[in-house]
Amino acid sequence: MKICKADLEEIEKKIMEFISVKSIVGEEFEGAKYLAELMKEWGFKPELQKVEENRYNVICRVRLGDEGRRLLLNGHMDTVPPSMDWSLDPFKPFIKDDRLYGLGAIDMKSGLIVLLYSLKKFLEENKETVNGEIIYSAVVDEEGYSKGAKKLISELNYDAAIIGEPYDGIHNSVVIGETGKILLSIECIGKAAHAFRPWIGVNAIEEASKLILKIIEEGASEDEKFGRLQPTTLKIEGGYKIYNVTLPERCIFEVNILTKPEQTDEYFINWINELAKKAGLKGEVSVKIKEPRYYGYITNEDSMIVKAFKRAFEEEYGIKPRIGFKATITDGNIIAMKGVKPLIVYGLRGGNAHMANEYLELNSIEKTCKVYIKTISNYLKSEQER
Repeated sequence: MKICKADLEEIEKKIMEFISVKSIVGEEFEGAKYLAELMKEWGFKPELQKVEENRYNVICRVRLGDEGRRLLLNGHMDTVPPSMDWSLDPFKPFIKDDRLYGLGAIDMKSGLIVLLYSLKKFLEENKETVNGEIIYSAVVDEEGYSKGAKKLISELNYDAAIIGEPYDGIHNSVVIGETGKILLSIECIGKAAHAFRPWIGVNAIEEASKLILKIIEEGASEDEKFGRLQPTTLKIEGGYKIYNVTLPERCIFEVNILTKPEQTDEYFINWINELAKKAGLKGEVSVKIKEPRYYGYITNEDSMIVKAFKRAFEEEYGIKPRIGFKATITDGNIIAMKGVKPLIVYGLRGGNAHMANEYLELNSIEKTCKVYIKTISNYLKSEQER
């Protein structure tokens, strides 16, 4: 499969057009309109899937033959809001030193364009030679609560998926597993007393402080696959609303924890209660799980999509890809469905995602396209049973 200069120029042009269309999380409507029109221009039939008012996923389906596997190609159209320290207008993309700069340049407007163009090129040469269905999906709200991905999988059947998120590690890696995430709301209940005689009561803020330190101390770990995992306290509330000298009897704090695939909700509730005992807390502790909750997953290396990718990567680069695992959250956590659906995360090179002067490395487009095309072909052409 040849990607010529005209192909690369077309891809760059469309990435720049897309960056200039604002689609900040919660305000993705114009981005969805742009993608729907682009799909028509490139010969696809777009479907708009309503997620919320003025928020739509954009989908196109390509059926090849009567049977075969169903492969989902996925990415998100929303971006984070631009930070204040951009040196230039984040919605006016520009190229300098083989880097394309703009909001969403790497996370992940470029990925959506390259995935769609790869599908277009694949069909030009393989339409009559494979059976199966390819579903391309551009979803909203990945930078928020993954409402787009949740809506997508509620109405879609697929056997495997490729997520076009960028990989910020070594580029010869494919991600086949991600941590989950749990947000715990923990309430410590003390006993009110006059603040001049604190020994009479139980200070809920001080109790919460003991528990927070215990969570940080015992929750930090170094995982063989995911690396360093460290709980983080995101919020704490307690004490008076109007000044007075009463011992606080309630304190609520929220802790964010990256989770391993095998760790359940019940595991964390029991763990917090055990830590409260170890910390010697005098009052009661209540634990609730808050949204958003994401579950970790690990795709089996022997799954067809991983094998298809490995072959494609070796053909293109001449080396075997490194198998990677990430301590992060993407829509892959939703699409993997707790590990039921095999998927890989593989994308373009770039940097400064969620930061000023975000950029895409233009020299990563050609090979990424070729790997996508060959992976699609390998997966759909495989004769092994699902």
